[in-house]
Amino acid sequence: MTPHPDPDPDRDPDPDLTVIVVTHEGRDLAVRALRSARDRSGAVRVQWLVVDSGSSDGTPDVIDQAFPDLRVERCANVGFAAANNIALRSARGRWVLLLNPDMEVVGGTLAELVAALDARAGVGAASVIQQWPDGRLQPTIRRDPSPGRQLGEALMLGRFAGEEESRLRRYEREQPADWLVGGFLVVRRAVIDAVGGLDERFFLFSEEADWCRRIRADGWDVRHLPIMRVIHHTGRSARPDLYAQNSHSKLLYARKHFTPRGRAAFHSALVLRHALRLTGLLPLALLRAAWRPRVQAERRALLVVIGLVAPPFTPLR
Repeated sequence: MTPHPDPDPDRDPDPDLTVIVVTHEGRDLAVRALRSARDRSGAVRVQWLVVDSGSSDGTPDVIDQAFPDLRVERCANVGFAAANNIALRSARGRWVLLLNPDMEVVGGTLAELVAALDARAGVGAASVIQQWPDGRLQPTIRRDPSPGRQLGEALMLGRFAGEEESRLRRYEREQPADWLVGGFLVVRRAVIDAVGGLDERFFLFSEEADWCRRIRADGWDVRHLPIMRVIHHTGRSARPDLYAQNSHSKLLYARKHFTPRGRAAFHSALVLRHALRLTGLLPLALLRAAWRPRVQAERRALLVVIGLVAPPFTPLR
């Protein structure tokens, strides 16, 4: 299947879809993500935008060589939200897809996705079925963060009282969501014009929870649509810095959306979560080296959350 080239702005000012890929290192994964999406574009007009956020491994040059028709915009490592916003300023599609560079499209087409979205006048943002490389489903439907849900996760009651929708059968059919994990997130252009882009105070993580919250506040639905399948090739569990960054971003979300009392309760629940995990995992790490990276991740996240060390990453602007 031959992908449609990037539309000429003079002849085709209104592509159906803009696909934005923000890269930072990981050149081979990024090339695979772009190739899989282009191969599965289908009969739809697509504008392709790539922003490289401070890679040091030659990622933008490799993409230039692999896809001569694409232009890669280079910038410093300003963070995921800010780099996507750079591309959003040039996006012309009726729909805009934020596609992580570690995603591989393996089922369905972008044309089928756009057709399904066009048929749903009230949908402002959507995502699709995501899987891990071993074929397991990655739960991506989420409920809004809250102090109570964070406490439920701290007490390992997430299946009943946490943010994540863990009932896997729910992913087989269309579902409403409070927010969706942003590795593959498509948003209506009119919605972006109304609510704005991603909040650049989030360097990484929680920006999609904040965006979906603003989208719903403007009267639009957020939906899981099992129209396509993508494989998510990497995660944050092996990176203590990313684990800590995720918790830092959760605190930023709480500061933005909760009352002072709610922020304090959320913060306490997050501290409890990491303290309990660290206490429980330490004996295991003494017995098995495989648990030590997770212990390091919990320790660093706890230190960041209680304010003893700075978060790994902060916006450059």
